[in-house]
Amino acid sequence: MYCPNCSAEAPKAQKFCRSCGLELEPVASLISGQNIAKPETPKQTLAGRDRAMLIWGMILSLAALAAGSSLKILWNEHIQVAGEFTPYLLPITLLLLFLGVGLMCYPYLRAMAPRARPGQAPSSRSDQTTELTPELAPEKPSVTEQTTKFLDESETRIRVLDTAPRDE
Repeated sequence: MYCPNCSAEAPKAQKFCRSCGLELEPVASLISGQNIAKPETPKQTLAGRDRAMLIWGMILSLAALAAGSSLKILWNEHIQVAGEFTPYLLPITLLLLFLGVGLMCYPYLRAMAPRARPGQAPSSRSDQTTELTPELAPEKPSVTEQTTKFLDESETRIRVLDTAPRDE
């Protein structure tokens, strides 16, 4: 059996991983088929505010697309709907179209962004530390491994007082 946390090899009778200290009894019971757990699939649905943004983005995009298409068709027919202001309407509808697409994408981008854990203050990028890669990390045995090694090497000595009467 291998530890699911650090991939160190461990016998099935071992209770804890000697490398990382993970409890291995639940893992052993899963492997032996005693406790079959079904993985939970998280259900991600859009909240009310996100759903509203998605709907308004669709409405704005479709309205801008319809208005822009109509203006372009009328412009090709040499019909100026707003007089001298007509040439400026097509770029405005194009900007509204991009705004609508942005409103539709924003809820999904928010759902994909990493969130801070509850009770944890958000930290800036410069405050975060990076972990050393295994190649650069110093070779130091874990506390669990040292304790297990110590207990395996030591002999258990129990001093028993003999209080039984002796026949002399």
